Amino acid sequence: MIERFNQLETREKIFLAVGATFLLLVLVYLGLYQPYQDAVRSAEKSILAKQAQVEQVKRLQAEYRALQQQMKRADTKLARSGGKSALALMEEIAVRIGGREKLSYIRPQPSQSQGAVSIDHLDVKFERLPLPQVVRLLWEIESSATQVQIKNLRLKERFDNQTELDATMTVAVFRSKG
Repeated sequence: MIERFNQLETREKIFLAVGATFLLLVLVYLGLYQPYQDAVRSAEKSILAKQAQVEQVKRLQAEYRALQQQMKRADTKLARSGGKSALALMEEIAVRIGGREKLSYIRPQPSQSQGAVSIDHLDVKFERLPLPQVVRLLWEIESSATQVQIKNLRLKERFDNQTELDATMTVAVFRSKG
């Protein structure tokens, strides 16, 4: 084969060398460079995906911590819920907002139990409350020392005085059994 190569003309040798160099470059490109670039692209995509997952884990961690804080506050409120009945609590809130005389009714509903928690439901109606007093009422209920939650709220504008509202709501008072 070497003899055959030596018998070739210089022009043919150059042509053959250029062809062999081209083939070698194509093989290097397809065999080494292209797979390397594909691996780099794949690694970059994987890194981006992992970074997105890390960010999602951080968001979930923050959400989990916030939920833990809410649970601690709820447990603290449940622990404080001992003495007063749900009726007395709602009446006290009505007195605090200056709306005791506007309290139309408080109707207790059957209590429910869920594990170590007792839930007292009350239907409450206030009549002729101005809007600032309604807002104060809602704030007092939600920020009560006892775990209280407004389950249903219906506000109705008075036909005789449009600056006053009738508020009908269902309130759940959570108590620890133990």
